Amino acid sequence: MEGRRQYHSRVREASAQRTRELIRDAASTLFVRDGYVSATVKQIADSAGVANRTVFTAFPGGKLEIFEAALAAALDADEVPLGAPNLASDPDDVRRIVSQIVAQGIGLLERAGALMMVAVESSGADADMRRLSEESSDQSAVNAMSIAEGLSEHGLLRPEISLEKAAGILAAFVSPQLHQQLRRVSGWDVDAYRGWLEFNIRQNLMY
Repeated sequence: MEGRRQYHSRVREASAQRTRELIRDAASTLFVRDGYVSATVKQIADSAGVANRTVFTAFPGGKLEIFEAALAAALDADEVPLGAPNLASDPDDVRRIVSQIVAQGIGLLERAGALMMVAVESSGADADMRRLSEESSDQSAVNAMSIAEGLSEHGLLRPEISLEKAAGILAAFVSPQLHQQLRRVSGWDVDAYRGWLEFNIRQNLMY
């Protein structure tokens, strides 16, 4: 009997998780299409094909909890930490390092950039979105400074470029705002976007 109860418990947990993912993914589409403020729980429920009460059972925190779950899922991926070895004397090695930086940034933005922009665009009308937008901006600044420090430590930054300036340039190049402008508004394909970023990071920071 104990084994049967555990089996049924696992089945219920798996079913609840599938429902959460269904609601989360439906909401993510609505958030990107209509904006956070305009999307309603009823629209999310209808899009997911569930009842309103099911949405609140799965996400007691309502729309904010759903958005945070959607953003967390989009951000979640196994990334290889950036390592900038002391290979600045070889242009091919510099290009490889820049390519690695850009690949990490593009990977994140392709997964989560649209939702990050939802927070940015909704920040004027919603305090929670403003908080999330500021947290995302702060984290981007920390990441950019970490990369800039790594490049500097290995002699890959031009000597006249300060760490603060390098971090600012990196944060701007891999921002969700620029990603949206080039990928969604201007319609660049990902290869053109990647090539532009790699070229401009090298030109502005390295040589």
